[in-house]
Amino acid sequence: MRWLLILGIAITAVAMATAVAPATSQEPQASGIEREKLYFAGWDPDEPVPAYVYYKKGNKAMPVVFFLHGMGGSKDSNVQRMQEWAGKGLFVVAIDAHLHGERRVPGLGPQGKNLGALGTDYAIWLHQSSVSHTARDVSKVIDALSARSDVDLSRIGVAGISMGSSTCMVLAWKEPRISVIVGMIGAVDFWYDVTKTPPGKEQDAKRDALSPRVRQLVSSIDPLDRKAAIAPKALFLANGAKDQIDIESIKKFVKDLQPSYKEHPDRLMLLEEPKTGHSVTERMWTEGATWLVRHLVEKSIRLPASPR
Repeated sequence: MRWLLILGIAITAVAMATAVAPATSQEPQASGIEREKLYFAGWDPDEPVPAYVYYKKGNKAMPVVFFLHGMGGSKDSNVQRMQEWAGKGLFVVAIDAHLHGERRVPGLGPQGKNLGALGTDYAIWLHQSSVSHTARDVSKVIDALSARSDVDLSRIGVAGISMGSSTCMVLAWKEPRISVIVGMIGAVDFWYDVTKTPPGKEQDAKRDALSPRVRQLVSSIDPLDRKAAIAPKALFLANGAKDQIDIESIKKFVKDLQPSYKEHPDRLMLLEEPKTGHSVTERMWTEGATWLVRHLVEKSIRLPASPR
């Protein structure tokens, strides 16, 4: 038996891992937009995945979009954006990442101003564990959504910011049921990101100074050497040129991907904001939403909906 859903505040149900059921929302909603609070069975069967789902009332066969927040955030982040996306015909699933939101463990989490810069065993482990575990959770939630009659699992996208964007990049190469990716202010070269050092002897020295478990964890999910598994999915990346996440590494990643998109050049895009640091601009939000609608609604990229 496993926890699967908790309806409302205190109603619980124990059932098969694919069950999904509605719950009432106590927050004011945009006109015509429903919000349900759900708890899904995740990768760890003993750790439910808290989520809000947003959708336009009465819609059927909606494409699914997962929204993945950044480090220190939660499913409660960017509620208005999620409502706007739902208003465009998307079934939006905003989840708490591992070790975040309702899944937060007291004593674990941002401790000090420089955690976002990573670099230490603790900070890297926390960040990369959240990325790895949450990516696995998303795959399990896709399984669970098969119980809903109002979603179309042949059309699935993921979108995220910062740490959530890095999780999107893991799903881009790892989860074959996802066809559209929107990554904002995230990394594509995880070793560059966690060491803040370009490839070379200095980065190698920093890697060697880390614990074996942390080295194994980063290498196990790094998308840099797994680019071949991404095309022909529709990939949109948006980053600031002044971000601590190196923009040149992202440009190179996209350039290296271009031959794989020879038959679908419209499915690969990098938006660079020249005056922006580690923040999501209005243009990023707007063009990211447009990308999701274009490839999931207007010119749908459909993949088999069956489980892996």
